Amino acid sequence: MTRTRSRHLHDALTGQHLTFLQTRRDTDGALLQVEVRLEAGGLVPRHVHVRQDERVTVLDGTLVAGVGRNEHTLHAGDTLDVPRRAVHVVRNGGDVEARFLLDVRPARRMQGAMQAVFAVTGAMAPVVRLARRVRRRRR
Repeated sequence: MTRTRSRHLHDALTGQHLTFLQTRRDTDGALLQVEVRLEAGGLVPRHVHVRQDERVTVLDGTLVAGVGRNEHTLHAGDTLDVPRRAVHVVRNGGDVEARFLLDVRPARRMQGAMQAVFAVTGAMAPVVRLARRVRRRRR
């Protein structure tokens, strides 16, 4: 991969649109800040970070965040801190696009990890779409 990385990512499978606002290069490794747009029905799949804490700040719409066994409904202006080692998932809780800021501290190599995951899901998208069509036809 070249040294210049895209500041924008899109995952059609999960409905995520990411814009990197501040990267580890910008913050000397202290922070990765991303604006995330989630389409209606979109989600950030269940995952965990061993060495990083996250903060979600809702800008528009409604989010439902599962952290461990707890579920939180968040609206514009709400903030949720997700500590390292906490399994979590975020989904759009409304019928319109939701938008939030994601702060990851320390940044470590999170941007590269996100780019790698989105590359894999992008390659899988045609297969998943075909499987969905086949499943609908069988019903």
